[in-house]
Amino acid sequence: MNRAELCEKTKRRFERVFGHSPERVVFAPGRSNLIGEHTDYNDGHVLPVAIDRFTAAAVSNRSDRRVRFHTANLNQAFEFNLDKPPDSRPGWVSYMMGVIVEMEEEGYQLSGKEIAVFGTVPLGSGLSSSAALEVATATAIERIEGLDVEDDRLVSVCRRADHRFVGIKSGPMDQFASRACRAGHAGLLDCRTLKMTQHPLPDRIRLLSIYSGIPRALADSEYNERQASCQEAVRICRKIEPDVEALRDVSPEILQSAETRMEPRIFRRARHVVTEQTRVFALIEAMAATDLNTIGQILLAGHRSLDEDYEVSLPLLNEMVERLQKEQGVVGTRLTGAGFGGSLICLIEENVCDVERTTERFKETFQGRTPEPVQIWELTTVDGAAFQADGEI
Repeated sequence: MNRAELCEKTKRRFERVFGHSPERVVFAPGRSNLIGEHTDYNDGHVLPVAIDRFTAAAVSNRSDRRVRFHTANLNQAFEFNLDKPPDSRPGWVSYMMGVIVEMEEEGYQLSGKEIAVFGTVPLGSGLSSSAALEVATATAIERIEGLDVEDDRLVSVCRRADHRFVGIKSGPMDQFASRACRAGHAGLLDCRTLKMTQHPLPDRIRLLSIYSGIPRALADSEYNERQASCQEAVRICRKIEPDVEALRDVSPEILQSAETRMEPRIFRRARHVVTEQTRVFALIEAMAATDLNTIGQILLAGHRSLDEDYEVSLPLLNEMVERLQKEQGVVGTRLTGAGFGGSLICLIEENVCDVERTTERFKETFQGRTPEPVQIWELTTVDGAAFQADGEI
Protein backbone atom coordinates (compact mmCIF):
# COMPACT_ATOMS: atom_id res chain seq x y z
CA MET A 1 0.00 0.00 0.00
CA ASN A 2 1.53 3.33 -1.03
CA ARG A 3 1.17 6.56 0.90
CA ALA A 4 -1.73 7.87 -1.19
CA GLU A 5 -3.67 4.64 -0.69
CA LEU A 6 -2.95 4.66 3.03
CA CYS A 7 -4.15 8.25 3.25
CA GLU A 8 -7.40 7.41 1.48
CA LYS A 9 -8.10 4.34 3.60
CA THR A 10 -7.41 6.24 6.81
CA LYS A 11 -9.72 9.08 5.78
CA ARG A 12 -12.50 6.65 4.88
CA ARG A 13 -12.17 4.87 8.21
CA PHE A 14 -12.23 8.19 10.09
CA GLU A 15 -15.44 9.18 8.27
CA ARG A 16 -17.15 5.87 9.06
CA VAL A 17 -16.21 6.03 12.75
CA PHE A 18 -16.73 9.73 13.48
CA GLY A 19 -19.31 10.72 10.87
CA HIS A 20 -17.37 13.56 9.22
CA SER A 21 -14.13 14.19 7.36
CA PRO A 22 -10.84 14.72 9.18
CA GLU A 23 -9.12 18.09 9.17
CA ARG A 24 -5.62 16.66 8.76
CA VAL A 25 -3.89 13.41 7.81
CA VAL A 26 -0.23 13.01 8.78
CA PHE A 27 2.29 10.22 8.28
CA ALA A 28 5.08 8.84 10.44
CA PRO A 29 7.40 6.11 9.10
CA GLY A 30 8.79 3.06 10.80
CA ARG A 31 12.52 2.66 11.11
CA SER A 32 15.32 0.18 10.74
CA ASN A 33 18.68 0.59 12.41
CA LEU A 34 21.94 0.01 10.56
CA ILE A 35 24.10 -0.12 13.68
CA GLY A 36 24.03 1.14 17.27
CA GLU A 37 21.84 -1.38 19.10
CA HIS A 38 21.03 -0.82 22.77
CA THR A 39 23.28 2.22 22.79
CA ASP A 40 20.47 4.76 22.73
CA TYR A 41 19.44 4.43 26.37
CA ASN A 42 23.14 4.56 27.27
CA ASP A 43 23.45 8.11 25.87
CA GLY A 44 25.33 6.67 22.90
CA HIS A 45 25.10 7.02 19.13
CA VAL A 46 22.82 5.20 16.70
CA LEU A 47 22.49 5.12 12.91
CA PRO A 48 18.88 4.46 11.87
CA VAL A 49 16.95 5.02 8.65
CA ALA A 50 13.27 5.86 8.19
CA ILE A 51 11.52 3.36 5.93
CA ASP A 52 8.57 3.30 3.55
CA ARG A 53 6.14 1.72 6.00
CA PHE A 54 3.92 4.28 7.70
CA THR A 55 1.35 4.98 10.36
CA ALA A 56 -1.21 7.52 9.16
CA ALA A 57 -3.18 9.57 11.68
CA ALA A 58 -6.35 11.38 10.62
CA VAL A 59 -7.38 14.01 13.13
CA SER A 60 -10.01 16.64 13.87
CA ASN A 61 -10.54 19.00 16.79
CA ARG A 62 -13.45 18.84 19.21
CA SER A 63 -14.98 21.75 21.11
CA ASP A 64 -14.72 19.89 24.44
CA ARG A 65 -11.94 18.01 26.25
CA ARG A 66 -12.85 14.50 25.16
CA VAL A 67 -10.39 12.48 23.12
CA ARG A 68 -11.63 9.64 20.91
CA PHE A 69 -9.24 7.13 19.36
CA HIS A 70 -9.78 4.46 16.72
CA THR A 71 -7.28 2.02 15.22
CA ALA A 72 -8.23 0.56 11.87
CA ASN A 73 -5.66 -2.23 12.12
CA LEU A 74 -7.34 -3.72 15.19
CA ASN A 75 -10.82 -2.21 14.65
CA GLN A 76 -10.87 -0.98 18.24
CA ALA A 77 -11.83 2.31 19.87
CA PHE A 78 -11.19 4.13 23.13
CA GLU A 79 -12.07 7.51 24.59
CA PHE A 80 -11.27 9.52 27.68
CA ASN A 81 -11.48 13.02 29.15
CA LEU A 82 -8.28 15.06 29.11
CA ASP A 83 -9.18 16.42 32.53
CA LYS A 84 -9.38 12.93 34.03
CA PRO A 85 -7.15 10.44 32.16
CA PRO A 86 -8.01 6.91 33.31
CA ASP A 87 -5.65 4.68 35.25
CA SER A 88 -6.43 1.70 33.02
CA ARG A 89 -4.56 1.90 29.73
CA PRO A 90 -5.18 -1.18 27.58
CA GLY A 91 -2.69 -2.13 24.87
CA TRP A 92 -2.23 0.26 21.97
CA VAL A 93 -4.16 3.00 23.76
CA SER A 94 -1.27 3.56 26.17
CA TYR A 95 0.92 4.90 23.36
CA MET A 96 -1.61 7.39 22.02
CA MET A 97 -3.03 8.49 25.34
CA GLY A 98 0.45 8.80 26.80
CA VAL A 99 1.51 11.18 24.02
CA ILE A 100 -1.51 13.44 24.46
CA VAL A 101 -1.27 13.55 28.24
CA GLU A 102 2.44 14.25 28.06
CA MET A 103 1.89 17.08 25.56
CA GLU A 104 -0.43 18.64 28.11
CA GLU A 105 2.23 18.14 30.78
CA GLU A 106 4.71 19.85 28.44
CA GLY A 107 2.54 22.98 28.64
CA TYR A 108 0.42 22.72 25.49
CA GLN A 109 -3.24 23.37 26.36
CA LEU A 110 -5.13 21.10 23.99
CA SER A 111 -8.74 20.78 22.96
CA GLY A 112 -10.37 17.40 22.55
CA LYS A 113 -9.51 15.31 19.51
CA GLU A 114 -10.85 12.60 17.25
CA ILE A 115 -8.02 10.51 15.83
CA ALA A 116 -8.12 7.45 13.58
CA VAL A 117 -4.88 5.62 12.83
CA PHE A 118 -4.03 3.04 10.19
CA GLY A 119 -0.56 1.58 9.77
CA THR A 120 1.51 -0.46 7.35
CA VAL A 121 4.45 -0.93 9.74
CA PRO A 122 4.27 -4.65 10.59
CA LEU A 123 3.36 -5.10 14.26
CA GLY A 124 5.96 -6.75 16.49
CA SER A 125 8.50 -7.02 13.68
CA GLY A 126 11.25 -4.80 15.08
CA LEU A 127 10.46 -1.93 12.69
CA SER A 128 9.08 0.36 15.42
CA SER A 129 5.36 0.33 14.77
CA SER A 130 4.88 1.72 18.29
CA ALA A 131 7.23 4.68 17.67
CA ALA A 132 5.48 5.41 14.38
CA LEU A 133 2.16 5.41 16.24
CA GLU A 134 3.49 7.82 18.87
CA VAL A 135 5.13 10.16 16.38
CA ALA A 136 2.06 10.14 14.12
CA THR A 137 -0.14 11.03 17.09
CA ALA A 138 2.18 13.80 18.28
CA THR A 139 2.68 15.22 14.77
CA ALA A 140 -1.08 15.19 14.13
CA ILE A 141 -1.64 17.21 17.29
CA GLU A 142 1.20 19.56 16.39
CA ARG A 143 -0.20 20.25 12.93
CA ILE A 144 -3.86 20.66 13.88
CA GLU A 145 -3.02 22.90 16.84
CA GLY A 146 -0.74 25.05 14.67
CA LEU A 147 2.27 24.34 16.86
CA ASP A 148 5.93 24.26 15.87
CA VAL A 149 7.47 21.67 18.17
CA GLU A 150 11.20 21.08 17.89
CA ASP A 151 12.19 17.52 17.11
CA ASP A 152 13.98 16.88 20.39
CA ARG A 153 11.03 18.21 22.40
CA LEU A 154 8.50 16.10 20.52
CA VAL A 155 10.67 13.01 20.92
CA SER A 156 10.98 13.69 24.65
CA VAL A 157 7.18 13.74 24.89
CA CYS A 158 6.99 10.36 23.15
CA ARG A 159 9.70 8.87 25.38
CA ARG A 160 7.89 9.96 28.53
CA ALA A 161 4.78 8.30 27.15
CA ASP A 162 6.79 5.09 26.80
CA HIS A 163 8.22 5.38 30.30
CA ARG A 164 5.10 6.40 32.21
CA PHE A 165 2.24 4.82 30.26
CA VAL A 166 3.73 1.83 28.43
CA GLY A 167 6.28 0.82 31.05
CA ILE A 168 9.23 0.58 28.66
CA LYS A 169 12.35 2.59 29.49
CA SER A 170 13.17 3.29 25.88
CA GLY A 171 15.86 5.48 24.43
CA PRO A 172 15.15 8.20 21.85
CA MET A 173 16.24 6.40 18.68
CA ASP A 174 12.97 4.99 17.37
CA GLN A 175 10.94 8.15 17.73
CA PHE A 176 13.75 10.39 16.50
CA ALA A 177 14.25 8.28 13.37
CA SER A 178 10.52 8.34 12.65
CA ARG A 179 10.46 12.08 13.13
CA ALA A 180 13.71 13.39 11.63
CA CYS A 181 15.57 11.00 9.29
CA ARG A 182 15.94 11.97 5.63
CA ALA A 183 15.46 9.91 2.47
CA GLY A 184 18.66 8.41 1.08
CA HIS A 185 20.48 8.91 4.36
CA ALA A 186 21.13 7.30 7.70
CA GLY A 187 20.72 9.64 10.64
CA LEU A 188 23.57 9.69 13.17
CA LEU A 189 21.78 10.52 16.40
CA ASP A 190 23.65 11.58 19.51
CA CYS A 191 21.28 10.25 22.14
CA ARG A 192 22.65 12.61 24.79
CA THR A 193 22.32 15.90 22.92
CA LEU A 194 19.45 14.73 20.66
CA LYS A 195 21.22 16.17 17.63
CA MET A 196 21.09 14.30 14.32
CA THR A 197 23.38 14.56 11.32
CA GLN A 198 22.60 12.93 7.98
CA HIS A 199 25.00 10.56 6.20
CA PRO A 200 24.37 9.39 2.60
CA LEU A 201 23.91 5.70 1.96
CA PRO A 202 26.16 4.27 -0.77
CA ASP A 203 24.38 4.25 -4.13
CA ARG A 204 25.11 0.54 -4.63
CA ILE A 205 23.43 -0.48 -1.36
CA ARG A 206 19.82 -1.57 -0.95
CA LEU A 207 18.07 -2.63 2.24
CA LEU A 208 16.07 -5.73 3.07
CA SER A 209 14.12 -6.28 6.26
CA ILE A 210 13.62 -9.90 7.21
CA TYR A 211 10.90 -10.61 9.74
CA SER A 212 12.14 -13.72 11.47
CA GLY A 213 8.69 -15.12 12.15
CA ILE A 214 9.45 -14.89 15.87
CA PRO A 215 7.28 -12.17 17.42
CA ARG A 216 8.71 -10.26 20.33
CA ALA A 217 7.23 -8.23 23.19
CA LEU A 218 9.53 -5.68 24.81
CA ALA A 219 7.89 -5.88 28.21
CA ASP A 220 8.55 -9.64 28.23
CA SER A 221 12.02 -9.57 26.71
CA GLU A 222 14.17 -8.53 29.67
CA TYR A 223 14.67 -5.15 28.01
CA ASN A 224 14.51 -3.33 31.33
CA GLU A 225 16.92 -5.85 32.88
CA ARG A 226 19.51 -4.99 30.24
CA GLN A 227 19.16 -1.34 31.07
CA ALA A 228 19.63 -2.07 34.77
CA SER A 229 22.82 -4.02 33.96
CA CYS A 230 24.16 -1.02 32.07
CA GLN A 231 23.43 1.27 34.99
CA GLU A 232 25.29 -1.07 37.32
CA ALA A 233 28.28 -1.05 34.98
CA VAL A 234 28.24 2.75 34.99
CA ARG A 235 28.20 2.79 38.80
CA ILE A 236 31.31 0.62 38.91
CA CYS A 237 33.16 2.49 36.15
CA ARG A 238 32.50 5.77 37.91
CA LYS A 239 34.73 4.57 40.75
CA ILE A 240 37.59 4.48 38.25
CA GLU A 241 36.65 7.58 36.26
CA PRO A 242 34.34 9.99 38.19
CA ASP A 243 33.28 11.84 35.01
CA VAL A 244 31.46 8.78 33.64
CA GLU A 245 27.75 9.55 33.34
CA ALA A 246 26.71 6.75 31.00
CA LEU A 247 28.30 3.90 29.08
CA ARG A 248 29.00 6.22 26.17
CA ASP A 249 31.66 7.80 28.40
CA VAL A 250 33.39 4.48 29.06
CA SER A 251 36.45 3.81 26.94
CA PRO A 252 37.68 0.26 26.30
CA GLU A 253 40.54 1.00 28.71
CA ILE A 254 38.22 2.07 31.54
CA LEU A 255 36.04 -0.98 31.00
CA GLN A 256 39.05 -3.28 31.06
CA SER A 257 40.17 -1.73 34.35
CA ALA A 258 36.72 -2.33 35.82
CA GLU A 259 36.35 -5.94 34.67
CA THR A 260 37.47 -7.56 37.93
CA ARG A 261 34.95 -5.48 39.87
CA MET A 262 31.99 -6.62 37.77
CA GLU A 263 30.00 -9.80 37.54
CA PRO A 264 30.81 -11.45 34.19
CA ARG A 265 27.26 -10.83 32.97
CA ILE A 266 27.48 -7.10 33.75
CA PHE A 267 30.87 -6.86 32.04
CA ARG A 268 29.56 -8.51 28.88
CA ARG A 269 26.57 -6.17 28.72
CA ALA A 270 28.85 -3.16 29.07
CA ARG A 271 31.35 -4.52 26.53
CA HIS A 272 28.63 -4.74 23.92
CA VAL A 273 27.67 -1.09 24.37
CA VAL A 274 31.27 0.16 24.41
CA THR A 275 32.26 -1.76 21.28
CA GLU A 276 28.99 -0.93 19.53
CA GLN A 277 29.81 2.75 19.92
CA THR A 278 33.00 2.23 17.91
CA ARG A 279 31.10 0.27 15.27
CA VAL A 280 28.71 3.17 14.64
CA PHE A 281 31.52 5.51 13.60
CA ALA A 282 33.39 2.77 11.75
CA LEU A 283 30.28 2.12 9.65
CA ILE A 284 29.94 5.81 8.76
CA GLU A 285 33.54 5.79 7.50
CA ALA A 286 32.99 2.58 5.55
CA MET A 287 29.83 3.96 3.93
CA ALA A 288 31.60 7.16 2.92
CA ALA A 289 34.31 5.06 1.26
CA THR A 290 31.76 2.62 -0.25
CA ASP A 291 33.84 -0.15 1.35
CA LEU A 292 31.31 -2.97 1.13
CA ASN A 293 33.60 -5.61 2.64
CA THR A 294 34.17 -3.54 5.79
CA ILE A 295 30.47 -2.69 6.01
CA GLY A 296 29.68 -6.41 6.06
CA GLN A 297 32.29 -7.15 8.70
CA ILE A 298 30.95 -4.40 10.96
CA LEU A 299 27.37 -5.65 10.72
CA LEU A 300 28.38 -9.23 11.48
CA ALA A 301 30.52 -8.13 14.44
CA GLY A 302 27.54 -6.18 15.76
CA HIS A 303 25.31 -9.24 15.53
CA ARG A 304 27.80 -11.48 17.29
CA SER A 305 28.11 -8.93 20.08
CA LEU A 306 24.32 -8.85 20.48
CA ASP A 307 24.35 -12.63 20.71
CA GLU A 308 27.39 -13.36 22.84
CA ASP A 309 27.66 -10.25 25.05
CA TYR A 310 24.20 -8.70 25.23
CA GLU A 311 22.40 -12.04 24.92
CA VAL A 312 19.37 -10.79 23.01
CA SER A 313 19.65 -13.08 20.00
CA LEU A 314 18.35 -16.63 19.61
CA PRO A 315 19.94 -19.72 17.99
CA LEU A 316 17.48 -19.58 15.11
CA LEU A 317 18.24 -15.90 14.50
CA ASN A 318 21.95 -16.70 14.43
CA GLU A 319 21.32 -19.43 11.87
CA MET A 320 19.37 -16.95 9.74
CA VAL A 321 22.25 -14.49 9.78
CA GLU A 322 24.75 -17.17 8.77
CA ARG A 323 22.42 -18.36 6.00
CA LEU A 324 22.08 -14.87 4.52
CA GLN A 325 25.84 -14.31 4.63
CA LYS A 326 26.22 -17.15 2.11
CA GLU A 327 24.02 -15.49 -0.51
CA GLN A 328 25.66 -13.78 -3.47
CA GLY A 329 25.41 -10.01 -3.25
CA VAL A 330 24.66 -9.90 0.48
CA VAL A 331 26.94 -7.27 1.97
CA GLY A 332 26.06 -7.92 5.60
CA THR A 333 23.23 -8.69 7.95
CA ARG A 334 22.43 -8.61 11.64
CA LEU A 335 19.65 -8.57 14.20
CA THR A 336 18.01 -5.17 14.55
CA GLY A 337 15.74 -3.85 17.26
CA ALA A 338 15.48 -4.99 20.86
CA GLY A 339 16.05 -8.66 20.04
CA PHE A 340 14.43 -11.90 21.22
CA GLY A 341 12.83 -12.23 17.79
CA GLY A 342 11.70 -9.49 15.48
CA SER A 343 13.71 -8.57 12.42
CA LEU A 344 17.07 -8.73 10.72
CA ILE A 345 18.41 -5.98 8.53
CA CYS A 346 20.27 -7.09 5.43
CA LEU A 347 22.32 -4.83 3.17
CA ILE A 348 22.61 -6.07 -0.40
CA GLU A 349 24.54 -4.93 -3.44
CA GLU A 350 22.34 -3.68 -6.25
CA ASN A 351 22.45 -5.72 -9.47
CA VAL A 352 24.48 -8.42 -7.73
CA CYS A 353 21.98 -9.90 -5.29
CA ASP A 354 18.98 -11.60 -6.87
CA VAL A 355 16.39 -10.55 -4.30
CA GLU A 356 13.65 -12.84 -5.56
CA ARG A 357 15.79 -16.00 -5.55
CA THR A 358 17.43 -15.08 -2.24
CA THR A 359 14.00 -14.60 -0.69
CA GLU A 360 12.69 -17.90 -2.02
CA ARG A 361 15.68 -19.91 -0.79
CA PHE A 362 15.62 -18.26 2.62
CA LYS A 363 11.91 -18.90 3.14
CA GLU A 364 12.29 -22.52 2.06
CA THR A 365 15.11 -23.05 4.55
CA PHE A 366 13.06 -21.83 7.52
CA GLN A 367 9.56 -22.85 6.45
CA GLY A 368 7.67 -24.42 9.35
CA ARG A 369 10.41 -23.65 11.88
CA THR A 370 9.04 -20.35 13.20
CA PRO A 371 5.78 -19.48 15.02
CA GLU A 372 4.77 -17.14 12.21
CA PRO A 373 5.72 -17.05 8.51
CA VAL A 374 9.04 -15.49 7.61
CA GLN A 375 8.56 -12.31 5.60
CA ILE A 376 11.05 -10.26 3.59
CA TRP A 377 10.56 -6.69 2.44
CA GLU A 378 12.76 -4.54 0.26
CA LEU A 379 12.91 -1.16 1.96
CA THR A 380 13.16 2.35 0.60
CA THR A 381 14.40 5.11 2.86
CA VAL A 382 12.06 8.08 3.30
CA ASP A 383 11.81 11.41 5.07
CA GLY A 384 10.68 11.45 8.67
CA ALA A 385 7.35 12.88 9.84
CA ALA A 386 8.78 16.39 10.27
CA PHE A 387 9.37 16.51 6.50
CA GLN A 388 6.30 14.57 5.35
CA ALA A 389 3.55 16.68 3.80
CA ASP A 390 0.02 16.25 5.11
CA GLY A 391 -2.31 14.04 3.12
CA GLU A 392 -4.88 15.46 0.74
CA ILE A 393 -8.23 16.20 2.42
